Amino acid sequence: MAINHPPVWRIKVVLVGTRPMVWRRFDTYSTVTLFQLHYHIQGVMGWELAHLFSFQAEHGLELNDSSILANVCRIGDTLGYVYDFGDNWEHLVTIEKEMRVRPGIIYPRCVAGKNACPPEDCGGTWGYADMLRILAGRRNARRRELVEWLGGSFDPKLFELDEANERLAEYAEVAS
Repeated sequence: MAINHPPVWRIKVVLVGTRPMVWRRFDTYSTVTLFQLHYHIQGVMGWELAHLFSFQAEHGLELNDSSILANVCRIGDTLGYVYDFGDNWEHLVTIEKEMRVRPGIIYPRCVAGKNACPPEDCGGTWGYADMLRILAGRRNARRRELVEWLGGSFDPKLFELDEANERLAEYAEVAS
C-alpha cells in the first residue's frame, strides 16, 4: 500500500541586504506550519533559535504561526520573514515549485546555498558589514576583540551543505 504524502515545495530564502548575498534553497512538505517553517529556515540559514520572529504575506499582513504554508501561499508567492527584532534580519521566502516526493529522501532537506550566515547578535546588516570590514582590515585590538567574540576566524563565503542538513534535521525534529 502506497503512502500518500503531501506535495513537497522547493523554497528559496534570501537574507536581504547582506554582501556577500546569503541564500538557501530547501525542500519541505507544503503542509508545514509557519512555526515549523521558522525552524526550517533557522536550520538552513545557521541561526540559533535565539530570538523572536514573524512572517508577513506579500500584502504585509502578519501571519499566524499555526497557519499551514499551503493555506497562505501558492507556487510563485513570497513571504517576508523577520528574525531577531533587534538586529532585524529580513528574509525573502519564495515558493519556487512543487515536486513529487522522492522515495528514500527525508524531508525537509537543504539542497543548495551560498555564503555564511552572519553570526547572531552582530548588529543586523549594518553591524555585519562593519564586522566584515574589520575582519578584512589590519590586525589591531578591535579585530582581535572581534575574533575572540566570534570564537575564531569567520569566512563569509563558507557554506557547508552537510552542516546545514544536520542542523535542519535537528531543528525539524524539535519543531514537529
